[in-house]
Amino acid sequence: MSWYIFYTPWGWAAVLGENRTVQRSVLPTLSPPHLLHEYIEQTGLDARFVVLPDYSLTVVNKFCAYFEGSVINDWDIELSLDVLPPFSRKVLEFVYTIPYGENLTYGEVARAVDKPGAAQAVGQALKRNPLPLIIPCHRVVASNGPGGFTSPGGVATKLEMLQWERKNLKNY
Repeated sequence: MSWYIFYTPWGWAAVLGENRTVQRSVLPTLSPPHLLHEYIEQTGLDARFVVLPDYSLTVVNKFCAYFEGSVINDWDIELSLDVLPPFSRKVLEFVYTIPYGENLTYGEVARAVDKPGAAQAVGQALKRNPLPLIIPCHRVVASNGPGGFTSPGGVATKLEMLQWERKNLKNY
């Protein structure tokens, strides 16, 4: 597995994977040094900068396309979530299926995974989402507002992504 660092219209992003298997992703941030220090160095894995378009890395191209305004409904990847506890894996696998531009509440996700009343546990599982954007945790909101978001930019980024998807669906 290797980290791939690349530039999107929203800033520098990264994915950890090989071929069609992806283990981690990092939403755009302002600088490559931030990515290296906060996410990549601690793994001890190789990292390389990708000059786009690089057609050998479908997920990187789709990541960039999303931030260029494309509606991405199929990432064409294999999720690697085996290291997660069963409940977290079940939540993330379900959230992976939420279509572009749609939102569900934490409670709706809890009911969908047969754990009604576990909305807070859903939030905790999403907090540890290793594949933001690919597993669209930003599409899960609180019943009374946006809820939390631990990726770069926090809740402001979540709101911007939700607005971005609504805008792009109108143009689709």
